[in-house]
Amino acid sequence: MSTLEKALTIISIILAIGWGSTAYYYTAIHRPKPAVITITLETKAGLWADFIREMEVIPKFEDRMWNERGILVRVRMITAPHKGYADKVIADFAAGVAGDVVWMKSDPLPDMVESEWLLDLTPYVQEWDEWSQFYPSMRELGSYKGKVYAVWVETAPQVIYYRKDLFKATGLPVPWQPKSWDDIINAARTIKEKLPDVDVPLYAINPTLAAIGAGEKIYDPEDGKFIVKSEALLDAFKFFYDASIRFGVTPPAVKLEKWDTRKLFQDGELAILVDGVWCWSEKWGPGMPYEIKNREEVVGYAHFPGSGKSGAPQYASYTGGYGYMINAKTKHPDLAWELVKDLVAPEIAAEWNYPTSHLACRKDAVMGKYAEDKFLKWATTTLEYCSLLPRVEGFTTWKKIFDDVVKDYLLTQKTSPEECMNIFAEKAKEELGADRVKALPPYSL
Repeated sequence: MSTLEKALTIISIILAIGWGSTAYYYTAIHRPKPAVITITLETKAGLWADFIREMEVIPKFEDRMWNERGILVRVRMITAPHKGYADKVIADFAAGVAGDVVWMKSDPLPDMVESEWLLDLTPYVQEWDEWSQFYPSMRELGSYKGKVYAVWVETAPQVIYYRKDLFKATGLPVPWQPKSWDDIINAARTIKEKLPDVDVPLYAINPTLAAIGAGEKIYDPEDGKFIVKSEALLDAFKFFYDASIRFGVTPPAVKLEKWDTRKLFQDGELAILVDGVWCWSEKWGPGMPYEIKNREEVVGYAHFPGSGKSGAPQYASYTGGYGYMINAKTKHPDLAWELVKDLVAPEIAAEWNYPTSHLACRKDAVMGKYAEDKFLKWATTTLEYCSLLPRVEGFTTWKKIFDDVVKDYLLTQKTSPEECMNIFAEKAKEELGADRVKALPPYSL
């Protein structure tokens, strides 16, 4: 090749490089940048929001969307205080300002679906190979009328906690597993007799649990009616009447004045408490608000028994859930679903539920310290008999009326169990509608 040819070749290469660099520079400068998509996550302030930040769920999700889909997404977290959180969420949905993805409890789900606030997740879970890892009861809990509207992270059945030190001081057995409500009342009476300074021998927190323990099924799906009069409901009212009025082992002021029962339990002024499994760690654990020193030596736990009558279950509990729903008005449902998947991942569920002593809703989340914890291992057995609260519109109304009658009539006015049931039936008939309630023989409306 001649000197001239070499020179021309070099010039051609230089020009090609220059043209290529110019084209790249022009394209880089003038090509459209991907738009930033913002979705919002509404959750509780405090432990809940802090956990999401500590686990870096949001930045990892944002990176995954960019790497997998080339989508530039940013998640904005909206928080509200624990107290009144559910009411705040309902108000936000009603006002049209709820987040795209929302952390919420299971109780209001039917009413939220009927209000057309929630996105149907059925098409998503049908294509999700991890859906089968969720316990059947947890899949059912997130469903309503055959469609899925929520994916749960945690569930927390009700159990009995008791003070081992107070039981030992009065000669009661430790460990203790009552077989009937009489066993519970009698233990509380023994404590009150021998330790009169124990202000609250017994606090059974939830009338709905008593109804389940009496054998009441609350709602009949065959005719779509709530049960408002039955032998089981009468037994539930009698349980509270015996505890508070007849034997006085649960002072009415505890509920009427909203005493801090967890503080009383911490201080040894309350001997028997029915509460959620989360209390073991989240309330009485190390560094928690009601920390109990030497918790394992001081605090015992037991299953809440059925009433002891024919037709009642051996043990009773019910559970709801906390997890994630998607706003039906979201402009980015696919992205919202991808965020939900990351928020309920098995490693996230295990890390959340172990320190808070909630129960994971998926089988593959039983890993690491969660799988080794003695209390959680025992608490998981409650899911063998645990009931799901009715997934129907109107249940929250039924429950509120029941709670209000116990508070406003039985505890305040010392109204008899029989009359309380009559009042409950009339109020339920008025608020739910006569066509949605019924009585079981031998009772009638």
